[in-house]
Amino acid sequence: MNFTPAITQILHLVETDVGRPIAHIKARIPIEELYDDVRRVLRTLASAERELTAPDSGTRYIVRILPYRSIDNFIAGVVINFIDVTAITRAEERQRLLLAELQHRVRNTLGVVRSIARRSADTSSTVEEYAAHLDGRLNAFARTQALVTRDPEGGVDLEYLVIEELLAYNAREGEQVRASGPAIRFQPKAAETFALAIHELATNALNYGALSQPGGRLEISWRIDGAIELPQLLFEWRERGGPAVTPPPRSGFGTELLERSLAFELKGQTTMSFNASGLMCLIAIPLTKRTFHTPSMEG
Repeated sequence: MNFTPAITQILHLVETDVGRPIAHIKARIPIEELYDDVRRVLRTLASAERELTAPDSGTRYIVRILPYRSIDNFIAGVVINFIDVTAITRAEERQRLLLAELQHRVRNTLGVVRSIARRSADTSSTVEEYAAHLDGRLNAFARTQALVTRDPEGGVDLEYLVIEELLAYNAREGEQVRASGPAIRFQPKAAETFALAIHELATNALNYGALSQPGGRLEISWRIDGAIELPQLLFEWRERGGPAVTPPPRSGFGTELLERSLAFELKGQTTMSFNASGLMCLIAIPLTKRTFHTPSMEG
């Protein structure tokens, strides 16, 4: 009977179609699904609503069917309104995905915090020692979370992990610390584990190692070893000029993290040497997509 120009985006209508049966009109959506709704609206005079999707474009519409009353209060047919809700629907779907991702990350974060708290308690002798260790480890974890948040899809830069942790102890690069290596980016979850390992090494260096002495030096380097079947990251932490070091009398949180957690979570291998010149720690981690964002050398 009548139509607005906008409906031609959905139904193939021209002016000469006025007066033709609607069933003769070609449509970009399955309009046949509306026929029973139209009959029900005419029979009951109650409005109807359904959602339709255009198969070719994926555009989604809310279709509302209402009885059409003439000036004389005569039911002369129905009015069918098509409302494009594609953008709204996609926004709602994205919001649901983001909420699910947020819930997942919160659960993971709480799990890490609980693990840090529990393991710190297991390896602390006093409440004061526990509080100091817990505060330092949670701060290291928080710094990594800040790096992850800056670019959730881009991974976490290894150099940033090292420098951010050392800056927290006022260790200035070029004075007591030298760090160098190629661009390496961890996946977020792997970055959390490796950042805690760096924190343990830095804390040990500050309390007992090279950073506890004005003349102490810390050399950190990393490279990719591609000469083996599965390429790996080789990360070396070398201290010089500090007090003489000896193996710890008992295995603490740091040792457990370096030797067990890296092996379990990143398939890494840690070698620690307590030399007269200072601690040397070598960590080898296979370059897999699960652990590293870039470079990825699998295959």
